[in-house]
Amino acid sequence: MNINITTFINPFSFFCMPEASQKINLPENDQILSSPNVGSSIDPSKVNHGQYVAVLWQSRWTRGIITMESQCLIWLIDFGIYLRPNEKTVFISLPPEYKKLPTKVFEASIHGVMPLDKRINESCEIENQICTNWNKGAIEKMQEIIKYSKRLYFVPVAVISTKENDVVLGNLYFEASGCSSLVNIVDELEGWPVFLEKNESAYIQNLSVLYSNRRRHRACLLKPLPNVTIPNISTNLSLEEYNSICGKVLDICEARKSDCASEDGSTVVNAKLKEQKTIYTLTFEEIEMYSNMYITIAGQEYNALNLLLNKIRDLRMCEKYKNAKPIGRATTRLGSTHN
Repeated sequence: MNINITTFINPFSFFCMPEASQKINLPENDQILSSPNVGSSIDPSKVNHGQYVAVLWQSRWTRGIITMESQCLIWLIDFGIYLRPNEKTVFISLPPEYKKLPTKVFEASIHGVMPLDKRINESCEIENQICTNWNKGAIEKMQEIIKYSKRLYFVPVAVISTKENDVVLGNLYFEASGCSSLVNIVDELEGWPVFLEKNESAYIQNLSVLYSNRRRHRACLLKPLPNVTIPNISTNLSLEEYNSICGKVLDICEARKSDCASEDGSTVVNAKLKEQKTIYTLTFEEIEMYSNMYITIAGQEYNALNLLLNKIRDLRMCEKYKNAKPIGRATTRLGSTHN
């Protein structure tokens, strides 16, 4: 399914909305305020963790859940984003009839991989070490891929149930600008050998750790995948069971074909694409090649990889601001002498 990622925390926790989904908006102001048991605006000092509320956001009422684990936030369950309330935020108790409406957002995770970290071994050499927390570089790299992708595609594998959440495990693919093929984001991150390692055995052994101590969005127990039948698993899954499930997953070409027709047989048109942006990056093979290449300029020797990385940063900066609107024009009288 084609998706939009609304909130990205790390590769094991990001929130998705199918592109074809319609966000749920509650009735107009007078209708919702006339519902029984609504009451007046809630005092922010008296809210409870997990409380359902209706929030006046962008001039519309939408559903939210209060989360107070580290700070007071409102999770907008139909938009998949956090809202930090302030003194101007208006929210009231959500009428019970609106709690039953399913959310369009689901929490997703890539699977079968483990994050990497660095350690010093007994020979005082730096080497990779499997860990359970994602390093900042891996998170930022995946955020960059998501930001500049022309299209994102998600193939569900299974739903893992925890005490806090249901998380949809799957394969996340992206399509870059100027490229018509989809690339598994795991393969892209594996090209940088400091981010992750494909290790199904370690992944299964650490399931209970990887999907515990999470933010509790009770609305995510509602799985917005009505036309997809996928197995429900627990953190006690064995490696054999996991491999059996993965063996039944459609490859990306078959998954896209099965997604192209709706229940009545008509063709489903993909939702509008994001604005195409140029991505300036190097492949793993290019990094290896240029890291050992040196160029002499005006008698000074420079590493080719460093030169290319600096140029890529410049190009990305130009790409970022090329459509920026001018905010004024500076003038000066220096040099404007009259004869």
